[in-house]
Amino acid sequence: DKAPSAKILLDACQSVPHMKVDVQDLGVDFLAASGHKMCGPTGIGFLWGKEDLLNSMPPFLGGGEMIDQVTLEGSTFAPAPGRFEAGTPAIAQAIGLGAAIKYLNSIGMDEIEAYEHELAD
Repeated sequence: DKAPSAKILLDACQSVPHMKVDVQDLGVDFLAASGHKMCGPTGIGFLWGKEDLLNSMPPFLGGGEMIDQVTLEGSTFAPAPGRFEAGTPAIAQAIGLGAAIKYLNSIGMDEIEAYEHELAD
């Protein structure tokens, strides 16, 4: 018997702003969400992934601080998440996403979920 090699990516854009989400409990390999669904700015989101999987994946773009070392023989890449952050980072959007997450956490995800259930009843 061989374990399947398929990886699980969960699109959590619709759930992350409305309820607690624990990647350990879900058992997924990757989880993605968008900033604007979390009361944050557009043009930013996040990808969570198991560290060993992220570090085994090659970067899809090049540049910026994602390169760890360059030699005549080749180059090595920074560990995740840096290996996927080529070019100039979206600083304003990252600050806005952080503020949105802080805002949602200040209300409390359990409280948000309970309130939404009240509205639905």
